Amino acid sequence: MKRDINIFVPFQKTDDEARMVYGYCTSEAVDSQGEVVKKEAIRKAWDHYMEYANVREMHQPSAVGVTKEFQHDDDGTWIGEYVADDRAWKFVKEGVYKGFSIGGRVTKRSRNVIEGIILAEISLVDRPANPDAKFSAIKVDGALVDAFELEEIKTKSDMK
Repeated sequence: MKRDINIFVPFQKTDDEARMVYGYCTSEAVDSQGEVVKKEAIRKAWDHYMEYANVREMHQPSAVGVTKEFQHDDDGTWIGEYVADDRAWKFVKEGVYKGFSIGGRVTKRSRNVIEGIILAEISLVDRPANPDAKFSAIKVDGALVDAFELEEIKTKSDMK
């Protein structure tokens, strides 16, 4: 049975000057839809994805950036995405978009385990599904701030 798939993973860090956002786009954790994407499925699909390396916003058909860096490791696939679109970058910096979501077509499945996929795009999105990749840091005024401090700063600034 083939069907479209979208899986969300939070950002790990951003770089304001280069307009880059980093984090895992996928891992083998059970996501909020009860599915697992095998690392090998992503690795097999990766070269085809990188032909265009398109980054979208909320799985819409308009491109907002491009995947510039990646590394497959034991935890999953770590990426660095350049965000060209001003509105999308603002949403990343303000915490509206909190992570990545892969989009594509499942080509092989065993119950809830996705063993084959055509990876069509990676989107910037607002809601995490994969529990392994947490938003951990963002660059604010040239300094790396962890997620807890960022929430504290946002809360205090809202009170002023």
